[in-house]
Order: sequence, then structure tokens, then C-alpha cells
Amino acid sequence: MQIDRAAVEKLLSLNDFQLKLVIRRLLKENGIDAHDLNIDTGNIAAIRQMLEGATDEDIQRFAEMLGRG
Repeated sequence: MQIDRAAVEKLLSLNDFQLKLVIRRLLKENGIDAHDLNIDTGNIAAIRQMLEGATDEDIQRFAEMLGRG
């Protein structure tokens, strides 16, 4: 999955259950521990808030993190 502004908008359009699954899968497939990023994958409201407030720079940093996975 390419992470850019359009991808973030698609993530935000998912229901809570789908969003939780996708976030967990993205992290797991890239060998990233959610706790290392201070992400509580059970707190979907906080994840939505984080995604809604993400700047283009935030999105780029996360995409780079996934690329190094």
C-alpha cells in the first residue's frame, strides 16, 4: 500500500473494525511494533484523530518507516 494523502483519506472512510484490521496488518507486515510508535491499535478514535491531523510531512515519515520495515 502506498501511503499518501489519498491513502489516508481511504483509511478514514473505513469503518472502525476495518480500520483497526488495516492498521494492525500494515504494522505487522512491516515489522513495526505499535507500542514503539505509541499507537494503541485498540483506540480507533485516537487513530482517526491522528490520521485526520496528519500533515503531509507526517504521512511522508510514516511511509518512509514502512519502506524500511
